[in-house]
Amino acid sequence: MRAAMFLRMLKMNSIRERWQRLSEFWRHAIGNCIVGIVIALVLHIAHPTSWIGRIENAAMDSMMYVSSNTLEMVKGNTLSPPLKLAFIDIDEDSYRKWGEPFYSPRHKIQQLLYFAANSGARAIILDVDLSKPSEDDQKLTEFLQNYKENYPPLFLLRSRYPASECTQHRDYHLRPSFLDGKLGKNIYWGQSLFKASDYDQELRYWELYEIGCLNGKPVVIPAFQLLVDVYLTSPSDLEKIIDQLQQKLPESCDALEQLGQALSGELRYGNKTLKLEYNANQRIGERIIYTLPWKQSGWDEFYQRSAHKIVKENQTIGADAARDRVIVIGASYKDSRDIYRTPIGEMPGAMIILNAVKSLHMLGQIEPPSGLYKWSIEIGLIILISWAFAQFHSMLAALIIGILILLILVPISFGLFKYGVWVDFALPLLGIQMHQMFEQYKERIVLLHRHINRKHSTKE
Repeated sequence: MRAAMFLRMLKMNSIRERWQRLSEFWRHAIGNCIVGIVIALVLHIAHPTSWIGRIENAAMDSMMYVSSNTLEMVKGNTLSPPLKLAFIDIDEDSYRKWGEPFYSPRHKIQQLLYFAANSGARAIILDVDLSKPSEDDQKLTEFLQNYKENYPPLFLLRSRYPASECTQHRDYHLRPSFLDGKLGKNIYWGQSLFKASDYDQELRYWELYEIGCLNGKPVVIPAFQLLVDVYLTSPSDLEKIIDQLQQKLPESCDALEQLGQALSGELRYGNKTLKLEYNANQRIGERIIYTLPWKQSGWDEFYQRSAHKIVKENQTIGADAARDRVIVIGASYKDSRDIYRTPIGEMPGAMIILNAVKSLHMLGQIEPPSGLYKWSIEIGLIILISWAFAQFHSMLAALIIGILILLILVPISFGLFKYGVWVDFALPLLGIQMHQMFEQYKERIVLLHRHINRKHSTKE
C-alpha cells in the first residue's frame, strides 16, 4: 500500500516537474485546451437535463428571431424550390365589418374557400372549427358536398372535447361535425397539433398526429403539416399514409389508455422518411423552425390578405397572388382567442400552422449533426482560441480575438442554429476566456508580491 502511494507521488512529482519546465506559452495553451474540453464533455453528458434544454431552446430561439427577419431564412433551403404560402386572415377589421359574429359566418367561409380553390392554390387549410351547426350552413355544406376533384386538397379542422365528467375525464374524445358524411372527394380532416414548453408556455414543438375517440371508435387525426407535406412531396401517397396510420390503432377506444396515445415506426412517402416516435429526453426532432413572422409580408414567398377584402362582391384582387400557394384560412382577431406565444413573438394559430408546414417541408425533422462533425468543429475552435489567448495578453489582443470568435462562430451558428448546438461551441470558449483571465490575474498577483518583496529587501 505504501509502495503504491510512493509510486503515485513520484508520478505526480514527475508530471509537475515536466509542467514547470514548459514555457509560459505552452502552459497557458494546454491549460486553456483542458478547460475547454472538460466543459465540452460536461455539456455532452448533461444534454438530457432540463437546464441544458432551456439553454439550447434560448439559443435556437434567439437565432430564429434574428433569422426570421432575413430573406435567406424566409426562403428556406435554397437547394429546394421555394414554398409559397398565404394567410387569409379573419382579422379585427373583418370581424368588425361582419358584425362581430359568435361563429365565423358560414357563407363567408364558403366564399373564402371558393376564392382559394379557384385561385390555383396548391393546398388549402381551414383553421376554423366547423363542429357545431348554425343557421347559415347551407351554402358551405353544398360547396363541400360538391367539391370538385380538380380543386386542391382541402384540410378541415377536427376539434376535441376538453376533459370533463362527460368524457370520463379523458382528453382524447373528438367532436363530431355537422359535416360528417357530407364531404366530397379530396377533403380530409386534420388538426393543428402543437405543444408549449412548460416553463414559459411558448409553442416550440409540433405533433405529427393525434389519437382520439370519435363516435365510439379510435381514430388517428394527422397534423396539418404532415398532410400538406405528404401531398406536396408525393400526392399519390396521401391516402396511403392516412390508411397506414389508421391500421396502427386498437379495435376499441378502451385500449387507447394502454396504447399510451403514441405510435411507433416510420412513415415513408416520396423520398422522405418521418419517425413517429422521439426520445423523451431529446425533442429536437419535433422543433418548429419559425421563419415567418406575423404581419411581415414583404417577400414573394409569403402573402397575407384580410378576409373581408376577399369576400366583397366581385372582388378579384389577389387571385393571381394566391396562385401556387399553400393557403391557410384562419383568424387573428382578439376575441378568437387564437393568439399564442412563440419564440419570434405572438402570432395566430394559422401563422403557426404555416411555419410548421414550411419547417417540415423544407427542413424535415431536425436531426443533430453527427458527433464527428460537431466534435471536429468544437475541438478545432478550442485549440484555435486556446492558442490565441496564450499568444496575446493585451486588452487590444483580447478585443481582436473576440472579433475573430464572432467571425468564426456566427456563420457556424447560422448554419447550425436549428440544432441549438452553438451553445456547445460558445460555452467552452467562454470557459477558456475565463480561465485565461484567472491565470493572468494570478500572474499579476505573483508579480505584485515579487515587487513588494524587492522593496522590502532594498530597504533592509
